[in-house]
Amino acid sequence: MVLYSCAILGQDEVISLDEDTLLMDELVIVGTRANTKIEGNALVTRIKGSSLEEVGSLEEMLARTPGLQRNGENLEVIGKGEPEYYIDGRRIKEKVELKRLNSRQIDRVEVIMNPGAEYDGEMMAIVRIYTRRNFAQGISGDITGRYESSLDYLENIDPSVTANLRYRIKNVELKAGLNFWHASVTDISSSDQQSYTSKAGQSMAYRQQGAQDFRYKGYNLNYLFGVNWAINERHTISLEAMLEQQLQDTTIVLSDNALSLNGVPVETLHTETHTRAFAPNNGLIGGWTNTQYTGHICKSEIGVHFDTYNYRYTERNRIDENSKTMFSITNSESQLYNVKAYGAYPVWKGTLRVGTDMSFFHRLYTNENNLSGIEGVNEDMYQHIYAAYMEYHRDMDSSGTLVAGLRYEHEYRSIDNHLEGSVFRARENYFFPSLSYNVKIKGVQLALSYAMKTRRPEFTETNDAIVYLNRYSLSQGNSRLETEVKHELSLQLRYRQLACGLNYEHRRRAVITDVTLLNEGATILFHPVNHDKPINQISVFVNYTPVWGIYHPNWTISINAITHRSYQPVVNLGIINPLLLKHAWQVELNYNLVTTGNPEWNKRLTTCSHNLTAAVQKSFLKDNALTLRLEARDILGLTKQNLTTDYGYSIYQQQMRHDNRRVCLSLRYSL
Repeated sequence: MVLYSCAILGQDEVISLDEDTLLMDELVIVGTRANTKIEGNALVTRIKGSSLEEVGSLEEMLARTPGLQRNGENLEVIGKGEPEYYIDGRRIKEKVELKRLNSRQIDRVEVIMNPGAEYDGEMMAIVRIYTRRNFAQGISGDITGRYESSLDYLENIDPSVTANLRYRIKNVELKAGLNFWHASVTDISSSDQQSYTSKAGQSMAYRQQGAQDFRYKGYNLNYLFGVNWAINERHTISLEAMLEQQLQDTTIVLSDNALSLNGVPVETLHTETHTRAFAPNNGLIGGWTNTQYTGHICKSEIGVHFDTYNYRYTERNRIDENSKTMFSITNSESQLYNVKAYGAYPVWKGTLRVGTDMSFFHRLYTNENNLSGIEGVNEDMYQHIYAAYMEYHRDMDSSGTLVAGLRYEHEYRSIDNHLEGSVFRARENYFFPSLSYNVKIKGVQLALSYAMKTRRPEFTETNDAIVYLNRYSLSQGNSRLETEVKHELSLQLRYRQLACGLNYEHRRRAVITDVTLLNEGATILFHPVNHDKPINQISVFVNYTPVWGIYHPNWTISINAITHRSYQPVVNLGIINPLLLKHAWQVELNYNLVTTGNPEWNKRLTTCSHNLTAAVQKSFLKDNALTLRLEARDILGLTKQNLTTDYGYSIYQQQMRHDNRRVCLSLRYSL
């Protein structure tokens, strides 16, 4: 007689029947509903065994994960902006990696809206991705080919090929990957800049009206190598490395600008900018390495991570403006080294986690040009961050789970301008407290968290080099920018297929874009500054993922509002409607809406953006190893964006039309 034990993990979990004898293979009945729970301060979604398993690329799957949504071409954690991504504990630097993996390789996704003391004080949101453990001996992997074409610009054809292979022999797994991608981008925009000033008591109104045609083409090759060695059940070492080869990177910008003073035409400019970026070493622009060790000694868990990141490129610009030719040559070299060590030990019915995190960043930037009135640049930028943290986890059974943490960071930043002989040095110390509590009450999961965060200025914001846009428009960084300080308070709720979230953010010294009028208002200089008043922002979202027979909808609505009395909230509505039919057919009709409102300080969206997408998918062979998917995006061509920025004495309006109407055919085969 054959006996079975039945494990029911939850209402919408995987149900499995495990044979108690060795007479039969394991029988697994897999459900199709994604299971999402609140664990600690994370919204955790199990991918394996759900309908999300068959979506396609990791990036496409993340867009359907509770807590995440698309905003234009970007993925965002609702109310928190673009997150930092971790794959199996490794922080990724290049988002192309989200296209390299496919949804079948993913075990679970954790969305953290208020990262605790373990993470850098800049990280406003974290998405942790865990791949499935493959213990089968021999070769496994997947190959995906994609063909994407624009419906508006027929010359924009973007093929890509991704191959991931794994070979396991006993407790050692070898990995190799290849990713080729081609990208074509066309953006058409028009702008209207009105500036008001005065001279000798007389009012002066300058108006700049322009049209711009932006075209980019590039294709790269990425090579991935890795090894994972499970020394025994308590110790594991892994190493991964990626090299990136740049085969083409060219940009052409055509623009026409007309200047008028008090309604009287002054001048019209036609500008052509040709940019080519390339790597000096046979197209090899750099890469990254990641080394990890995790282990257990007695009751302690320990781990060490070491990351390197090196990139180098040269950029040549030729600017033709009204029969005048100008040039600019830029060299940039970046190096990043990061060391992280941690340990965890049971303390007082909980777990105490302590660690250190050290980052060393160096960037060398040089620029030579013959632009009138614009000096060249030769800058060295150093940024060193030394951090230590502790975090205490306490599971109080039915009373909930408490996580309290404190992180200390010391930042050293220096910028040396060798041409001007100027030196900037800054040292800052920060303490970042964090606290989260979650509890389950009659089937409802609640989580409340607080974290203090910061935002350090990016290199492009601190680079004092002036960038020539045209004779009327320039841009420049600000090496004297101060870091932002943020206080975050979040509330999350989960009940069956319903997930909700509320987030409040208080920002001081927020970095915003401002303008300075030059040449009595005829020329505009864009530059970042620290805002002199606090900015408060509230966001709320609701995500619903029911299953009604073959219909598996995923509906999300979010509202983001800056608490300024004249500012209008922005509503983002995402409706994903997949039908899972017999014989491994899947049909989708999806819709995304972004309304008018104020997404940022002094910026306003003046038109609604609509995106309608349709897709059909079919799987073949045993275990659906071969999957064919055809997708048409932005069918109605209504993802246009009109943005108005009010600088007080200058108003900038821009109408943008992106190359989003595309058709994509993909073929994926899993070994």
